[in-house]
Amino acid sequence: MGNNHFACRSSDANPSFPDMKNDVAAPDPLADVRGRAPAVSGSQIDFGVLPELTGFSLKLTWVLAHGLVARELRDAGVTPLRFSMLEVVGRNPGLQQMQLAEALALTRPATTLALDFWEDRGCIERRKLPEDRRSFGVYATDTGMEELGWMRQAIKKADAALTSQLTEAETKEFRRLMKKIHL
Repeated sequence: MGNNHFACRSSDANPSFPDMKNDVAAPDPLADVRGRAPAVSGSQIDFGVLPELTGFSLKLTWVLAHGLVARELRDAGVTPLRFSMLEVVGRNPGLQQMQLAEALALTRPATTLALDFWEDRGCIERRKLPEDRRSFGVYATDTGMEELGWMRQAIKKADAALTSQLTEAETKEFRRLMKKIHL
């Protein structure tokens, strides 16, 4: 077998019958995170009205999304909130902490904690603003921009896994409907 790591991989074609496809289902990209959210259907627990509530479905989806992000980033410290903070800082150099808090619907303490996390890692820096020396603007460092590069790809991969059970049209429609609620 040597160094061939793919010796056991399945192919699309059946080698005995080249014109036939294998009837092997694709692996569930959510399999390793599904245990984070309770299985509501078929459960012995009576969830009452919860399965009928949009907010409850969103919460369970968020739990899965959080698990996928953790899986793809491979860094338990980088949460979706922290990634969002670095993304907004990277795209909007010089925003003040209050602007960041408002943009991401965060409290001041939560914003401070997220900024401290990235500052400790050398990904952002706070600089006094020339027009108001009492205020600070937040800027991504070169390290922060490098980190964002690979993290954006990982986040997109997690998002694709999250919506893998939907068609492209369904995913677009889902996002459109969600925007009707939150915008």
